[in-house]
Amino acid sequence: MPELDPLWVAPKEGHDWRDDTVLLATAWLESLASKRDWGRRLDQVRSDFLNAKSHWLRGEIVPLYDASDLIAWYIFQAKAYAQDRMNWVPEEAVRIVPTLTRIGQELERLLAIPGAETRAARLMNAERRQPDSGLFELLVALAYRRKGWESVSFVPETPGAGRTPDLLVSSGRRRWAVECKRMGRSTYHISEKRRGDALARRVHEISLDAGRSIEMHVAFRAELNVVPDNYLADRAEAFLKDGTPIWDDAMGKGMIFDIDWRLARRVLAEDDVYYGSSRMIELLVGHYDHGADHSMTAKWRPSRKRPFWAETVYQASVVSWRSQSRVAVRRKARHFRSIIADANGQLPADRPGVIHVGSESWAGDIEDGVRHMQNITATREFDPGESRLRWVYGNYFAPEVTTREDESWAIEETMAPYRIGRHSTGEPLPGHLLISPDDKNRAGVHWDKGER
Repeated sequence: MPELDPLWVAPKEGHDWRDDTVLLATAWLESLASKRDWGRRLDQVRSDFLNAKSHWLRGEIVPLYDASDLIAWYIFQAKAYAQDRMNWVPEEAVRIVPTLTRIGQELERLLAIPGAETRAARLMNAERRQPDSGLFELLVALAYRRKGWESVSFVPETPGAGRTPDLLVSSGRRRWAVECKRMGRSTYHISEKRRGDALARRVHEISLDAGRSIEMHVAFRAELNVVPDNYLADRAEAFLKDGTPIWDDAMGKGMIFDIDWRLARRVLAEDDVYYGSSRMIELLVGHYDHGADHSMTAKWRPSRKRPFWAETVYQASVVSWRSQSRVAVRRKARHFRSIIADANGQLPADRPGVIHVGSESWAGDIEDGVRHMQNITATREFDPGESRLRWVYGNYFAPEVTTREDESWAIEETMAPYRIGRHSTGEPLPGHLLISPDDKNRAGVHWDKGER
């Protein structure tokens, strides 16, 4: 893929567009929330967000929302994206909007699936802390209907009735039980990101104290939890003292430069840019590495019309890093053997079964490729016992915080089928995608660009 030219400016007009497809999905989900407290929940999300952003404007990075009501945050962000963009966070919307776009596009089809509305109501109320599983199940149910299965229905949850699959699907004489599992980010990946941010924080402090704007690019060889606290700070101080721009040691290797302001100033003279976004990092560094983690701080002046957009940036520092430790790659690329074992316990013995495992990854192509190979081994060796589990689908989602001038969000999706044991039973849903348009389907996997 050719490198994109970052020198573009958003048009001054045309920002009043609406995404009615996303608004249709949010209106449906809101109609299923408890009427008694939904307004209060949404007001609380807005209040928490605006309070957090006031801290961000002072350079204090705090959580943007209360994780105990994640679905309310999803709805708030989706509506902000779809209407006025005043309160939307691009890095959050890129995770939320693709799913709601598919639901809005096929809402009529979804409403015809028995049990879909009950399932959606549960994620809006009882499961407000963890709505991703319910949203994933809705996407899977839509995929079966879209691929021509005559009957698709959610299995009602009945207390005391034992474990049951999420869906039953049939067409002619074919009958399958479908179980869905949604994997979140690994705790290792979360702690690694937190550690990387902590290492970068001291670099930002040094840069600000010196009145210099710098960019640092790091490839860690060691796990970040064993990297000394001052590892990056020492490199930044050496650069500011004697101009040493490159290092290479047992912990990692990296480069430091003074930020070249020409690109950022040319664009900011004509346009406002969301503070801390991938677009701002692109303007400061010259490109945006989608496979890296980034930390950025700046002294800046907010736009008068949009307070979370920067009108001018006076000083900035950017730290971008990749973790290339083999141990770290393996730990982030956790396979889903234990998830399959748990899901298998919900499948009946009277019909073939399939498990869909949804996985969202920001870890990068290397980790996804390792995860895929581990999953091949795990499923090949898996013994389903009394169930008739025949196939496992890995549905991998890789959101991209896009910096293209003609995109507001982008996502790469890969579906990988894994056969369980030795059998001749065909796949129930070959070649499917859950979010991406079917006509955009192509061979290959997102973690191997050479295949595509």
